[in-house]
Amino acid sequence: MRNRSLRGRALLAAFSAALLIPVSFVGQAHANSHQPFMGKRSGARIVLGEPEKLKTVEPAAPGAKAVDCAEGISVHDRTSSCSNRRIPVEFLVDGEPAGSAVLHSKATAQLDARNRYQWKQRVELKLTDPTTPSAAEVSATVKYQTGHATASAALTRILIPYVTQTFDSTLSSPGRDLVSDSIVPYGDFSAPGFDDGSAYLGDTFRPRCDSTARITPVVTGGCVYPDVPALWQIDVTDWRVDSVGWHVLWAQRNLAHPWGVKGSRYPLHRTFDQSLIADNRETACGRDVPRPPRPGLACDEYPFAQSHEGASRNSDYSCEFLDGRDNSREGSYRKASLNGQRVLENDPFYVEVINVPGTLTPRKLDSLRGPVGCGVES
Repeated sequence: MRNRSLRGRALLAAFSAALLIPVSFVGQAHANSHQPFMGKRSGARIVLGEPEKLKTVEPAAPGAKAVDCAEGISVHDRTSSCSNRRIPVEFLVDGEPAGSAVLHSKATAQLDARNRYQWKQRVELKLTDPTTPSAAEVSATVKYQTGHATASAALTRILIPYVTQTFDSTLSSPGRDLVSDSIVPYGDFSAPGFDDGSAYLGDTFRPRCDSTARITPVVTGGCVYPDVPALWQIDVTDWRVDSVGWHVLWAQRNLAHPWGVKGSRYPLHRTFDQSLIADNRETACGRDVPRPPRPGLACDEYPFAQSHEGASRNSDYSCEFLDGRDNSREGSYRKASLNGQRVLENDPFYVEVINVPGTLTPRKLDSLRGPVGCGVES
């Protein structure tokens, strides 16, 4: 018991001394800590083991706030990502264990949908559960492995046990029209007298950067994670678009397939093909479709004509005649929203009708529809 107590005091003293090492003097701290060793010690190395497997979760409702994640979780939405893992660390001397620690690594990124040339990425590292004084002298250098993007200069910090160190970097995409990338942060870890170790510090995420003229001015462009479908929300309490919302809701609940329902296997896919859009409109709302006598109504189709699931390619559709101003406004708002989310040709997107009363019955929903001209009848 006495020997164990002495070892504990020695470790505590070493860690306390490490807390006094200024982060800005990494090289000097290393030189003073192990004067007998003027270089790396033969046979001594830092080994970072296999990180725990992360659980991938769906992001919450879209919003201005970037996604966050607890330990053991990986998540990303259209413009932000987060992965949070534990990595075992071993200190080996001549192949034998000489101590251990646990590295906690949280990697986040915030893409800019309106600026392809610059976005922010962050790695937060914390070393815990050290069993050797060498763990109090570990330095980490954070870098990025990319396919096309470039990162700002690598940063180095001393990982004082139980203190979170933050590494902020700026990444930029090359100035091309369309670039799909693969980006993952990694770190090099060193301690006096030990050969360096290295490890990936987060999940691999794949942003896409573009300067598509119809989406945004070519000068700026922007970046998104294209594997996350965009989301267009229609509010049935918004008088400017409510009649379109009721039609979409009815169609999603009554057609053979739940086209565009969030999280389903039936997203819509955007198209800019004017010929296809015209064919979709002609099929759903052409001259053969009977017009109601009431003026001011416009033919509204779902799935939207500006999608590859439109009526000319998909017989499972609905149309009805509703307020023409609602119809026009919804189309303009949807275009602005999808452009803002950088939804390109054939990109998937979902359509969510929001603020629907919980007491809404099928019969009540039927009564909210306008004159039906085609598709499935109620």
